Amino acid sequence: MAPVAKNRGRMQKISKFPGATWDATPQGGPGRYLPSDEPKQSPRVRGELTLGQRELNTIFGNSPPRVLKAGEILGAATGSSDAICRLRAGWACQFHDFANGGRAIVDVYLPGDVLGLDAILGTRPLEEISTLSTVTIETIPAAAAMIELMASQPIALYVAWLLSRRRRRADRLLAALSCLDARGRLATMMLDFYTRLLRRRLIAGSVYNLPLTQIQIGNYLGLTVVHVNRQLRALRDARIVTLEKHCVTIHDLELLTSLAENGETPNSSTTVGKRSLTEIVLSAAK
Repeated sequence: MAPVAKNRGRMQKISKFPGATWDATPQGGPGRYLPSDEPKQSPRVRGELTLGQRELNTIFGNSPPRVLKAGEILGAATGSSDAICRLRAGWACQFHDFANGGRAIVDVYLPGDVLGLDAILGTRPLEEISTLSTVTIETIPAAAAMIELMASQPIALYVAWLLSRRRRRADRLLAALSCLDARGRLATMMLDFYTRLLRRRLIAGSVYNLPLTQIQIGNYLGLTVVHVNRQLRALRDARIVTLEKHCVTIHDLELLTSLAENGETPNSSTTVGKRSLTEIVLSAAK
């Protein structure tokens, strides 16, 4: 593994995945409707996070990229259960299989995400990560590399920040599954992917590619395929968001955000103009 950069006073060359600018500011990205509950950091912490990101990018950049097909298990593909990987391109997911044959998708990884940060502890092994599309990965092969990485204070802080972001994402998904109906869950998922892609400057508008099938969406949101299909049609007919041939187009970002924040319950008081969200979507579903 390449040594951690020691000269922190100079700008270093960092690798960038194809077709996008790597977001070197851990806090940010443009967008009017990005969630406002993101924690703020002091300038010093923010500077250390940016430095840690650059140092980690440099290490990953010294690893030859590998291309994997959709449906491959990361642990088998890398030949290691405790490697650390970064997605340069493509999507992947963390899953959990049940004895009855059911599968739950517990997290979705986008370009730029780092995988295997806690594989050394066995909490999220690479054997439970599957590629959702063709992906390009960069790999740090040994679990011992994590100990060496954590010797750098900026990298250690940046890794802690990445893990905290993933925890916040898991908390939002759990809250959506616990309190929102199918439309609210779909809105939460689509808004989350949109926000993450926008922050990383992987998209510039309100259209993005979603490589999940409706079965996989159901596994992620705890819904049947029939229910997913029905609610996607309702959202399309209401001109809120459409999903056609794996392409998501957000038509009304403000209304999609309201659905994700408030859900759809019989007693929903959320209104747009003089009509409730329930009335808008239910009328479109008829």
